[in-house]
Amino acid sequence: MDPFALDIPAGWFVRPDGFDGSTGIHGVGHTRRVLVHACEIAGELGLCAWECEALELAACWHDIGRTHDGADHYHGAKSAVKVVGLGLQAGIEPAVLEVALFAVTHHCGDEAHAEQGTHWTINPAATRRVFRVLKDADGLDRVRLGDLDPAMLRHDISRERIDRAWELLHEVR
Repeated sequence: MDPFALDIPAGWFVRPDGFDGSTGIHGVGHTRRVLVHACEIAGELGLCAWECEALELAACWHDIGRTHDGADHYHGAKSAVKVVGLGLQAGIEPAVLEVALFAVTHHCGDEAHAEQGTHWTINPAATRRVFRVLKDADGLDRVRLGDLDPAMLRHDISRERIDRAWELLHEVR
């Protein structure tokens, strides 16, 4: 997949009050950068094809349920609900969908809780891998906010990508 060529519909980011968040700090540009980070990290870590598919979906969907740009530990769950509400899950292999929606749901909540919850999924190890890469990919784009803390990243390869995060911030809007 070429994350630069992927069409991420602006309509996914329309909030319940009608506000179009597609150009905001959690809109299409952020989503595209998270997708690039996710794909590149997954490649470095050697995730298998179906895990990459789940990760790509999770990266595209992770913020579409936001109702505001402030702190919101529930926007992942709202994003997962919106995926279903928009019918975006149609035709996706059930195991891929489960892992993608798990990562979306938990990417913004308590990490220990999420890690424990992976035990209830079809493939706990794959779920953890996808979840952790999504967390790092999303975290790397915190350069746009000026508060990226490399200590919060889970993978050494992610901590080595900070210059790449700045590059993408200037390259992908």
